[in-house]
Amino acid sequence: MLAPFRLFRKAFFAAFAAALSAVLCASALAQTPGGAPKLLPERLGDFRAAGFVAQMLPLPPGASPEDYGVTSSSVRRYESANGAAFLAAVVQTASSSAAYSLLTERAEGEPGAGRIDLGGAEAVSRVTSDSIAFVKGPMYVRVESSSKPAAADELTALARAVAGSIDAGTSELPVLVLHLPEWEQKVRERIGYAVSAAALRRAAGDQPALDAVPFDGGTEAVTALYGDSRLVIVEFPTPQHAFDADAAITNRVNELRAAGRPAPAAYKRVGNYSVFVYGAADGAAAEQLISGVKYEKDVRWLGRNPRAEEIAVRHYTATMGGVLVTTLITTGLAILLCLGVGALIGGTVFLRRRARQAEHEVYSDAGGMVRLNIEDLNAPAPSTKLVGQGED
Repeated sequence: MLAPFRLFRKAFFAAFAAALSAVLCASALAQTPGGAPKLLPERLGDFRAAGFVAQMLPLPPGASPEDYGVTSSSVRRYESANGAAFLAAVVQTASSSAAYSLLTERAEGEPGAGRIDLGGAEAVSRVTSDSIAFVKGPMYVRVESSSKPAAADELTALARAVAGSIDAGTSELPVLVLHLPEWEQKVRERIGYAVSAAALRRAAGDQPALDAVPFDGGTEAVTALYGDSRLVIVEFPTPQHAFDADAAITNRVNELRAAGRPAPAAYKRVGNYSVFVYGAADGAAAEQLISGVKYEKDVRWLGRNPRAEEIAVRHYTATMGGVLVTTLITTGLAILLCLGVGALIGGTVFLRRRARQAEHEVYSDAGGMVRLNIEDLNAPAPSTKLVGQGED
């Protein structure tokens, strides 16, 4: 009789301890210094808090905090002076990319619709008739109205007040999003961003080839639809990561194709990117979509560049070569200019003298040619041979 009771007691205390640990961990996560809870004070502008800060993760169904790098989160109910009720949720993540991943997962409405001023966070925001969600630094914020119909002006004012209480850097799109073909249009549509394998599966679908993508060391991914084709770009932090991942992904794609299982229509490594295309009409369309992905490398040395002298010599050689070529070209142009100006002036003077000479008839005893009596210029003319005035 005692054995079943003891087993029941042990199971009860084990379950109670597990539940207590979970509550304590959640409480510690919510009360992390500098985390999300302190961004929801008793008063935000003209809004007054109604109740205490509650711990709640506004995540998609079945998602875990690790999928989006969540470190703390809080939700609080606010009321306006007119009695309208609102819910404000603030989620702190590990990076701005993780916060943007959460924003795209819970995508609703038009990004930045209405151009609402949110204190610098309007660049990465989504607006509907009864909710505003935005990212500011590593913070994901969602404000929604509990009243029907929603008071748009008060909703915007509360979102602006929450944004003003967040001093967590700027709000910009991740660089990987800017490398999507026609990214300006895609940002206005539904795209997915991921910082974990689970988030990528939710954004791009459960594709077997994506299981070979290792999400470690800062790997991120973006996906968007182009007609019936889905483009997936995975960025790895270093060339070595990209090389190792490319080998694993290539083997996985070959295995899937050999087994007749769903595989990408095309796959290619572009720099540190691994690019997948699903659902393309044919191989040519898939290759054309991949060709629109451009990898822009940016190499930075943390210390002294070991090739600094070689780069300096190359730069000096190129500079001096340019100076020499420029000098030769300038000298040649100057000579041509001088010859041209001299020929123009000399020709003008010559033509003017010829024209002046043609206007007057000049006596010549040299058959029409001008004869120069240079000898007569050296000695005076003899006066004895001159015919005097009135003499024959």
